[in-house]
Amino acid sequence: MAVIICLLSGFTNIKLADIQSVEVIVLVAIVLSLLLPHRQINLRAPGPIDSMKMKFLWMFILIFIGSVLSLRLSFYPPDGISALKQPPFATFARMIQVMLSVCALFIVALAGRQSPDAFRKLLTAYVWCAYAGALWGIVSMLAYFAGLELPGVIVQSTARIRGFFIEGGPFGIYLVGAIIVQVIRGHYLKYISRQSFYAGLILLMLALVGAQSKASALLIVTVSIPYLIRVRRIKIILALAVVAIPVVIASNVLEGIGGYYDSMANFETAVSERPDDTNLIMGRIAGAILLPRMVAAHPFLGIGVGNYSLVRNDPSILQGMPRVESWDLHGLGLLGYCAELGIPLTIFVMWIYAYPIIVSWRTRPWIVLLATYPIVAAVFGVQLNFAYPWIISGLALAAVELDREHRMKLACQAESDTMSLQTPSVSGNGVRK
Repeated sequence: MAVIICLLSGFTNIKLADIQSVEVIVLVAIVLSLLLPHRQINLRAPGPIDSMKMKFLWMFILIFIGSVLSLRLSFYPPDGISALKQPPFATFARMIQVMLSVCALFIVALAGRQSPDAFRKLLTAYVWCAYAGALWGIVSMLAYFAGLELPGVIVQSTARIRGFFIEGGPFGIYLVGAIIVQVIRGHYLKYISRQSFYAGLILLMLALVGAQSKASALLIVTVSIPYLIRVRRIKIILALAVVAIPVVIASNVLEGIGGYYDSMANFETAVSERPDDTNLIMGRIAGAILLPRMVAAHPFLGIGVGNYSLVRNDPSILQGMPRVESWDLHGLGLLGYCAELGIPLTIFVMWIYAYPIIVSWRTRPWIVLLATYPIVAAVFGVQLNFAYPWIISGLALAAVELDREHRMKLACQAESDTMSLQTPSVSGNGVRK
């Protein structure tokens, strides 16, 4: 099941009703663990995996309390949305999605810690999922230039590769995680040949450039900072620059940041001139205006996880902005967490995201790199209910366990060798040697 979960990590836009494919597999794994005793998911594991259980339990309890308390609010749902997105179901449905994503973390972590071979299979499955999305996106982009529009690209002002995601930005963030896994399995662990490593890396990089994700370019730099502090190698910094610079150029990061700044600085004028422009009144630009108002109105309890689209049409939040009749996502990460969860719970959730970094710091540097990705991805826009950052957290925790077991074996072997050297042997005639 853990391998299937990794294989489906990047198929976020392939759903059964409103349920992502990876969530379906997690549900199947939970049902099997209940019906088949010999297939039960054993959460009793020593070390950091076991220590995460209580942290997540408290997170779920606090999110549930926040969801219940959010019912005090007045909701303004857009027209034509599904039943699961209607109040009061939206916040509880989102909470269940978060629980399933965290279950994916435990399934992957417990499977990966069994052996290095099991860990290798999980890394391979995760990357092959990214290969599929990248290849589908590149083929769709080539088809677009040939005059055929396929679902692997999204066409707005320009065509962008989105793979099996809803748009290019989130797909770019996902690809950064896949590139990290590819570097680990190819460069550090030598699980694949040199040719396979570079061929896969080039495929992922081409898709990343085609996604034109501004957040991914910033993510590459930010996620590498703890790793660079850990290894203290100038060569890695230069390699990072080689990877990041073309992505920054291709994704127009500086131009995009300037565009966001101009849109926000002249927001009221732009809205009065273009009140029906969805690029302006929905998405990140609108979220950057509305989310601070939500945080100011509900700083401690938040509006409830998953309730952004149900609250953003509140006249006291809009303050003259036009109402929208589509399900809106802000994509602003940390600011969105503060609005939905409240500031105190957001701090707690960020600490949970950071915990794998803490426990991996004295292990191998590549584990630190793997453990850093989820929290940075969350800060740059990945919502709490998406499984793939939690899956990578599970991989990081499994790697910590494997590294600890390896070090313990080496220590025991060294102690055994020392004792054998210190114990004098006795010859056949009873004379000590």
